[in-house]
Amino acid sequence: ETLQHCVRTDPDSAERFLNLMDVEIDKLTQMVLELLELSRIESGRVEMLMTHEEVADLLKKPVERMKMQAERAGLDLQLHCPEGLPVIKVDAERMERVLINIIHNAIKYTPPGGVITVSAEQVNNEILIRVSDTGEGIDEKDIPRIFERFYKTDQARASGGTGLGLAIAKHIVEAHQGRIWVESQKGVGSVFSIALKIA
Repeated sequence: ETLQHCVRTDPDSAERFLNLMDVEIDKLTQMVLELLELSRIESGRVEMLMTHEEVADLLKKPVERMKMQAERAGLDLQLHCPEGLPVIKVDAERMERVLINIIHNAIKYTPPGGVITVSAEQVNNEILIRVSDTGEGIDEKDIPRIFERFYKTDQARASGGTGLGLAIAKHIVEAHQGRIWVESQKGVGSVFSIALKIA
């Protein structure tokens, strides 16, 4: 109704409302797609396309994809992955999506001049993948709930997002019989860790 009125009386405002609607519709679409993905994973209806992957190859794609976004934010995105790590059996596309989500969050909450490091190492019979940043850090009270669906920290509420990304990440990692957790210190940064069994 507002738009119908503005089209006749205030075309400039009408265009502004249309642009706002476009942004909000994109957010709704993203939320619906993420809810469908979460629902499928939780119900066990998602068929994981498991393949043997080199750890370096698995990490390289999301880092390369997010490199330009990090540079635009004035951040240094680094990859540290030693040669010769044992292969892991994963759904590469879904695990890359998990890493992109975590790197995206790190970019969002790390001030310009900061460093984001994606690394991997072997610890006993697991590969431990870490995404660490020099960002704002997470309040201690938020850490136990960070992987809940729709949960957002106070600073996240102002910056959009659906609050589903980390919930989806947790379910995907657990579907690989893996573990995901975060360690963080306010004002120092965060480290998201994913442990996956060696193939």
